[in-house]
Parts: sequence; C-alpha cells; structure tokens
Amino acid sequence: MILPGRAHLGHILRYVGKPLIWLLAWDVAVTAFWYVMHPRWTAEFPALPLTLLGSAVAVYLSFRNTTAYARWWEARTLWGAMVNASRTLAREALAMLPERASGIAVVHRQIAYVHALRLHLRRQSPWDELSARLPADDVERLRAVTNVPNAIHARTGTLIAEAKPDPILLTALARTLSDISNAQGGMERIKNTPLPQQYATYPAIFTHGFCILLPLGLVETLGVYTPLGSTVAGFLFLALLQIGNDMQNPFENLEDDVPLTTLTRGIEIDLRDALGETHGLEPAKPVDGILW
Repeated sequence: MILPGRAHLGHILRYVGKPLIWLLAWDVAVTAFWYVMHPRWTAEFPALPLTLLGSAVAVYLSFRNTTAYARWWEARTLWGAMVNASRTLAREALAMLPERASGIAVVHRQIAYVHALRLHLRRQSPWDELSARLPADDVERLRAVTNVPNAIHARTGTLIAEAKPDPILLTALARTLSDISNAQGGMERIKNTPLPQQYATYPAIFTHGFCILLPLGLVETLGVYTPLGSTVAGFLFLALLQIGNDMQNPFENLEDDVPLTTLTRGIEIDLRDALGETHGLEPAKPVDGILW
C-alpha cells in the first residue's frame, strides 16, 4: 500500500510508463504530419464528438475504478475483521479453556494461520513460515492439503473441542472460529473471482482509442502545442486506467495491495503480547513509502 505523501512528479510520470511514451510519440508524429501534409489533408475531426467520446470514456473508467476500489476496500475490511477475530480468539482461548497449555497452543496456531493465509492469497510457498511456528509433524501433514490455512483452522477447532470447555464457552469460541472462516471465505472470493472481462478489456480499448483520436482532433486548434495538450489530457485517462488495474486485485503482492505483511505482523505481535512472550518483534515499517 502506497502511503500518502510519497508521490512526486517522477513517480507520477513513471506510473503510466510506456503508454505515455507511445502517446507522446504519436502526438508528435500527428503534429509533424499535419504541418507537412496540411494542404492535402482535408479530413477534420469536429470538437463536439471528441468531447462526447472523452466524457463517455471518463464515466466508464470512473465506474470501473469505483468497482475496483470496492474490491480493495472489502479486502481491507475483511482483514480488519481477521485482526479483531484473532485477538478475540486469543482472549477467549486463554480465558475459557480449562488448561492454559491448550489456550497457548490455539494462539500459536492462530499466528501460523494468519501467515499461511497471507501466503495462500499471494500464491506463495508457506513452508518456511510454518516450519518456524508449527511442529514438524503438523507441517508434514499440511503438505498433503490444498488449502493450508483452512486445514490449520480446522485443526484448531478440533483442539478446542478436545479441550472440553463449558458448552456455553464452547459456543462463544465456535462463533469466533466462524467469523475467521467467513473472513477467509470473503478473501478467497475476491482472489478467485476477477472483474468481468468487459471491465478488464473494454476500458483499455476505449482509453487507447480515445488517446489515438485525441491529437487528430486537437491539431487544427493547438498546432505545434498539440503534443503538450494531447499528452497531458491522455495522461489523465491513462492514469485512470492504470489505477483501476492496480486496485482490482488486492492480493497480488504489488505496491497498491492491501498490506498483508504489515497486518499479519501486527496480529502476531498482539497475540504474542497476549501470551506474555518476549518476542522482540516490531510493527512493519514502510519501505520507500510502501507498506507491504
């Protein structure tokens, strides 16, 4: 997640990268062609249709970006629920289970679970993280399953049941476990359900098409300043397009993603503090203005 205040002119210009360079080259080529061939170039592009096209593209991009941001914000909300549920599970396990050893085991498994979930969503290998947090025989059993965090969570539920807490307390713990399962299910839904193809393809086609037409409609009016005006206007549309591309998949381990590493580190610190452990962990810090 890019923190506020990091952006500067160089970062903004690099944000759209290659498309902006191609757009500038196209604007220069159109302007040069118009100055050289103007006497024989009788085709004109009226301003009104181009304005209407630009407005339609802007509305379409805004709608797509709103949908992409809704996915990003839902992902962040689900991880907020995971933070709260993890703290609740630790508190309930330590206070409600008959044996403190059982509560400690549940808390340690929840720490392993959130790290496994982070890596599961990012499609990364979890074994290095889990080997440091779970017994070797547990890790070996997990190698045979597809959904590692779900298997860890299921085993946690079994351990709680085997501890035989009071039925009323068991109901409260079961409710917390359900909240965790529901949050994971929501995250997996976002991860496994991309935006419809129409949202992925059509905005790119319409935006690039508009950028191609833009200098053709401006060169009669702006003349030699066409590359400046067209490139600046095109940059706005290309930036809108890229923003939607970046926000629609919040678990790709990219700059604009939900900061899973930061969130899981925070959960681990809170849970180890609840256990009274001396862990030496610190909250994750930004790297070049980015929280991962």
